[in-house]
Amino acid sequence: MIDHIGLQNFKAFKEVEIELGALTLLSGLNGSGKSTILQALGLLRQSFDVRFLLEGSLALNGDLVELGTGRDVLYQRFDSPEIAIELGESSDDADAYLWRAPAGSDADVLPCTAKPGEGELPPLALFARGFQFLRADRITPAVTFPKSQNAVRQQLFLGARGEFTAHFLLEFGEQITTAEIVRCADEPKALSLIAQVNAWMQEFSPGVRVEPASVPMTDLVRLVFSYRGEGAAYGDVLRPTNVGFGLTHALPVVTACLAAQPGTLVIAENPEAQLHPRGQSTIGRLLALTAANGVQVIVETHSDHVLNGIRLAVKDGLLAPERARLHFFSRERGQPSGYETPKLGRDGRLSFWPVGFFDQWERALDRLLG
Repeated sequence: MIDHIGLQNFKAFKEVEIELGALTLLSGLNGSGKSTILQALGLLRQSFDVRFLLEGSLALNGDLVELGTGRDVLYQRFDSPEIAIELGESSDDADAYLWRAPAGSDADVLPCTAKPGEGELPPLALFARGFQFLRADRITPAVTFPKSQNAVRQQLFLGARGEFTAHFLLEFGEQITTAEIVRCADEPKALSLIAQVNAWMQEFSPGVRVEPASVPMTDLVRLVFSYRGEGAAYGDVLRPTNVGFGLTHALPVVTACLAAQPGTLVIAENPEAQLHPRGQSTIGRLLALTAANGVQVIVETHSDHVLNGIRLAVKDGLLAPERARLHFFSRERGQPSGYETPKLGRDGRLSFWPVGFFDQWERALDRLLG
């Protein structure tokens, strides 16, 4: 597990070190730096995927993140025109892994002046098979979705936008057995990935079922939804375009959590997108259960319902509070970003509540009642 990430002169941060847990929730106002943490991790992974990282270079633009040029990622009030990313591992004899690169040019591939040993790959889940990175701009409803033999079969990857989720479910829906801890409470005896995906999807839309099917003679997968009728049977299939955005947006997140194996890393931006508040709380609970299964989860969210789903999972004893990290980012005008870290107790309560940390409801209510 990665236990910390340090950044220097990288986007919103002059210098910062963030502690990571089994489950890390990043929140804060827009432009406060929370996305920067995910982008730094995405930058390292995509540089590895195109084999630049082992050669000692950082690829700023790729499938996971599109950061522009060196000047675009350089903190504006830098002391030295170079960026640095450091990762630390959770073990007694762990090393820290550092990448440093000049960033004062318009290049989008930055040669490193400091990096781990030549030809060495840090033994982190960030570079392992089964890694997931789900961007906020995920797939939208469509009748068909692409296949990728390399991403799905070789890397077990759903795609940065979740575009290979349908293919993944087609390949592994019946092959992967879900861990008991992440199974939906309503369907504890359903073992397969596809059965559990459908069980959790019904938390968002009761009675719904999703089913992938290969389109013959193409590299496409058809995805259909159906709803249970009055009896045991499901009704006519529906196009994803006719069931709204929420289910399609949530499908990659649910699949990533249920398919993740202990020791892997799942990163998700705005997992709550397009979901009703009850569904957002459900996503929070699923993220907590995934972390309890030995998967490291890092999530950026704007939803207090996601936070509360996590808090309730902690209160219910499903995730130890010391395994969670909650970071709230803020930024004053003309200043680098900073953050606060309230602690979770076993009762799900926070040690303190930072100003601006999911408190807009209380502020609005005070004005309404004032």
